[in-house]
Amino acid sequence: MRTNYVRGASLSCSESQAEIRDMLAASGIRQFQFRSEQGRAGVAFSTGDRRFRLVLPVAVAAAGPPDSRSSQDAARRHWRQLSVLMRAKLDAVSSGIVTFDEEFLAYMVMPGGGTVFQATAPGIASAYAVAQPHV
Repeated sequence: MRTNYVRGASLSCSESQAEIRDMLAASGIRQFQFRSEQGRAGVAFSTGDRRFRLVLPVAVAAAGPPDSRSSQDAARRHWRQLSVLMRAKLDAVSSGIVTFDEEFLAYMVMPGGGTVFQATAPGIASAYAVAQPHV
């Protein structure tokens, strides 16, 4: 028998946030916060002298009021996906495949408030736009 059940698919937003909190705490991270804004949600945390921010888009329901069932489902899926992403990243770090800074580099917050990704993406795009293709 086939099923669409995915482990954790029915977890509430707060349950997925608790999973993320527990994973961060198990990694020695004590300072973190969850944020939700219209169309976006994420987690920010600090370790040592570095800050990190993972903000991902939340699918907004096409119809219905903000508290509609489809909006709640979208938010629940978002937090579940963020929990899965954090688990994969922290597992890679704990197994020694990558360092913490390597795995979370794109999400590291620079002194000006933007992330490393935001600071470097335009330069990378420009470099690829003018680079000669290698076959």
